[in-house]
Amino acid sequence: MRIDVLMFEGVAEIDALATYAVFANAQRRGLAVEPYLVTADGATQVTGCYGTTFAELVPWAPESARVLAVSGGWVLEEIERGVIPRQLAEAKAAGGEQLVLAGIDSGSLLLGAAGLIAGRPATTHRADLERLAEWAEVIDARVVDDGDLVTCGSGWFAGTDLAYWLLERELGATAEVVALEQWIGRDRQGTVWRR
Repeated sequence: MRIDVLMFEGVAEIDALATYAVFANAQRRGLAVEPYLVTADGATQVTGCYGTTFAELVPWAPESARVLAVSGGWVLEEIERGVIPRQLAEAKAAGGEQLVLAGIDSGSLLLGAAGLIAGRPATTHRADLERLAEWAEVIDARVVDDGDLVTCGSGWFAGTDLAYWLLERELGATAEVVALEQWIGRDRQGTVWRR
């Protein structure tokens, strides 16, 4: 299962890396996941919102990925520019129903601006719930699962909870996720909301 974690100028480092780290550790433990740090435009380097430079990034592959995880960060500027929302809409069109969109904290706002969550249940960082209401049915839960749209919110490490949930849901890897939680030293928080 290929998992693409989207990187862009101003990406929130913790959103992207905490989520990626769970998937990468799962891969090292033998689970059938292939996580990648990717860009939409083929850039091989970006700088995060706190100044961290990420290099050796690869182009995303929405037509073959199972999950496209969209991190938060300085997203309001990106929404105004409109480039990433347009790219996300194109990615979903290419990936179709098999591509799960995963919004990590304010990354859900990018999905909203792309027109990909209209009226659907979703969550984001609590500071952005009012903004999210412009596009989605806001659910104040740690993880909101609506099939091919899974979002998380309520803090810096919400992406780990999203990653744990996707591993359990997609691979049925409950025992392995418990082992991951123990290894990482961070148990899941909150609940998973499902319709």
